[in-house]
Amino acid sequence: MAIDNEEIDNVTLKQASQFFKYDYHDRGMVKWQGYYLSDHTEHVNKIAHEVKDANQRVRKPEMAPELIGKILFEAYAQQVTVTIQLNTQSEKGIIPPMITGVVKGYTDEAIVIGTQFVPQTNLWWVSKMPPTTQ
Repeated sequence: MAIDNEEIDNVTLKQASQFFKYDYHDRGMVKWQGYYLSDHTEHVNKIAHEVKDANQRVRKPEMAPELIGKILFEAYAQQVTVTIQLNTQSEKGIIPPMITGVVKGYTDEAIVIGTQFVPQTNLWWVSKMPPTTQ
């Protein structure tokens, strides 16, 4: 006696239906917790790394406003990258990260570095990167 494909499909569907009706127990969100745990662990590690970096920042020696102005003017004229440190810190004493970019211009109150407006009164230290040769 030959068994055709339709009969096999019906038997398979009946077996699958029986399995899901009586034997299979969906674990719900339990099966997804591994994914959530992995994402959470990655996020916690990222935050821990950022906190560690913030706590290790050190204050550069304060520069005279005239010297800061001279370096920024030269960097603007030569269109080279500068790195600056602000004279601010958080309530917990955390020093903000350095700002790096090309001096794009200035206003009466601020220097434009990249896309950031940095108040002139907040400048603490500046360093000009050497121009690259091509």
